[in-house]
Amino acid sequence: MEVKICSDAADFLRKTGDLLRSDEARYGLIYGIARLVDANPHHYGEEDPLFCTVNDNNGISALTWRTPPYPVGLAWHAGDPEKAVLPLIAAVHSRWAEIPGVAGHREVTDPFADRWCKNFGTSIKSTMAQRIYRLDSVNNISSIPGHMRLATLADKDLASAWTRSFMLEVGSPINQNIPERDVTPFIGKCLIYLWEYSEEPVSMVMKDRPTEHGMSITLVYTPPELRRNGYATACVAGVCRDILKSGYDFCTLYTDLNNPTSNSIYLKIGFKPVCDSVEYALSPPLPRNAIKKRRSCDYE
Repeated sequence: MEVKICSDAADFLRKTGDLLRSDEARYGLIYGIARLVDANPHHYGEEDPLFCTVNDNNGISALTWRTPPYPVGLAWHAGDPEKAVLPLIAAVHSRWAEIPGVAGHREVTDPFADRWCKNFGTSIKSTMAQRIYRLDSVNNISSIPGHMRLATLADKDLASAWTRSFMLEVGSPINQNIPERDVTPFIGKCLIYLWEYSEEPVSMVMKDRPTEHGMSITLVYTPPELRRNGYATACVAGVCRDILKSGYDFCTLYTDLNNPTSNSIYLKIGFKPVCDSVEYALSPPLPRNAIKKRRSCDYE
């Protein structure tokens, strides 16, 4: 196995483009991130990002990236994941002695997290099991009172507050130290939608990370007191229709498998499972003299 570190996002896209395009739903997260970073190298933060691949004799086995302060991302293709994680860990650790977490396809993320813990004396603080879904057409759903509209700058404070609430509700320590992002650019680019009922916003959805043929759905949020009225279902369905009408072939999203309600809603709208993913938040490393005493990764 050999790690190939890319000089920038454009170099990464040149080397991995055929693979990413072969299954845009499975690789949509990294494909969309790389395209955004190619357009703006500091889209996610001031620190330079990392993009690399690990290759065996048959070609690319896995993809790794990090856009600080976000966690390490991993995507799996083929080969032996246990062998692939060793050079990937070395490449990541050469840049960062400490990472907040790792997320990606289970095939490679599980052994990466386990080996990182053993090597550097960290432990896993939390785990989120996820599933990647794809939608090609929107099912007919029951009519929900209200209508969908794009958020405007007049909605900035509301969208910011709901974004904070969404991040807190997701509850992942992996995002605790990530600065809050200004929603103004997203509103300006017509990416945030609101479902409105009785002239009041009641739910929010954002579209993001376009690839050549698809776009992702994220930030699906309804305040607790307004839930169970179908607002999020109607808004997600409406945004998906908007994406498909604009010329994209499909929509994707990530779900928390521990939330059966949201998963059932997405299936009702027309999303179908693609593959499973996982997210691990990691503790700070132990002092070096304590690492030798640990024989396995501790799960807190």
